[in-house]
Amino acid sequence: MNLQSLQKMNDLLKEFIGPQIEEIISAYVSGSTDSLYFITIPDVDTLDLGIHEMASLVARTSNVYGRVARLAGMARAQYKLIEGTYKKVYKANRVGKNEAEREASALEAAENEYTALITAEAIVNLAESMEVAARIASESARKLIDKVQSMQIASAREEKGYYNEKDFQTY
Repeated sequence: MNLQSLQKMNDLLKEFIGPQIEEIISAYVSGSTDSLYFITIPDVDTLDLGIHEMASLVARTSNVYGRVARLAGMARAQYKLIEGTYKKVYKANRVGKNEAEREASALEAAENEYTALITAEAIVNLAESMEVAARIASESARKLIDKVQSMQIASAREEKGYYNEKDFQTY
């Protein structure tokens, strides 16, 4: 690929990622409990839910995890783009007679890019914390549905008499 094509692809990627990153911040700012990016596992009464409600919980947590993982990936991509811009400006302006002058010149020239880099890193941290929370909720919902299914199987066996009293005696 030539340099012009790479630059155009870079610009298109930045245009695409920008609005997505705003979504991460607005998810935190809204603090809404019915957010597309945050989900909580219901309290103790969860195990009393039917299998259909549990399956719905698993589906919702999986969907949230998918959305958040997508946003976290975009945040990481934006960070890489900004890091590349920062390094390019920093290295291009590393001029001077000695190391201290070169460092001062480079830091002064790349000040705006450095601020953008720090901001992007903070957004990545927010997105990754959303991702971890969504993954935990999704895994927990799956474990809960497994427990509910096991309880239902045990209840069905008990109702049909598939156990004997000796099954409960110690050896």
